[in-house]
Amino acid sequence: MVSIYFDEQDEGVALVEALRAEAYDVSVRRVGFAGEDDSQDHAWVVEVAADADRIAALVEVHGGWVASDERVVATPLPLPTGPKKLKRAGSPEETPPAAP
Repeated sequence: MVSIYFDEQDEGVALVEALRAEAYDVSVRRVGFAGEDDSQDHAWVVEVAADADRIAALVEVHGGWVASDERVVATPLPLPTGPKKLKRAGSPEETPPAAP
C-alpha cells in the first residue's frame, strides 16, 4: 500500500476518483502529524495498492506527496578537501603588529 498525503480534501478526492476510474481499491482517511492540535489541519491520506510509477504520475498531476518516495535519490553536496583560507599568506592582515 502506498500512502499519498494531501493538505486539501478536494485534491485527494480528485485523485480517488481517478484511481477508482482505473479500478484501483482506494481508501481515504485523515491523519494528524506529531504536534498538530487542530483536527482541521490534519492531512488527507489516500491509500492505494498500485504501481509506484503510476502513483508518481498521478501525484504530479493531482498534487500531494508520498512520504517514502524511494525513487528520489539525493546527491550529496561536494565537501571541501581542506580548510578554507580567508587571507593570503604574507598579507598585511597576517603580519603581527610591531612591538613598541
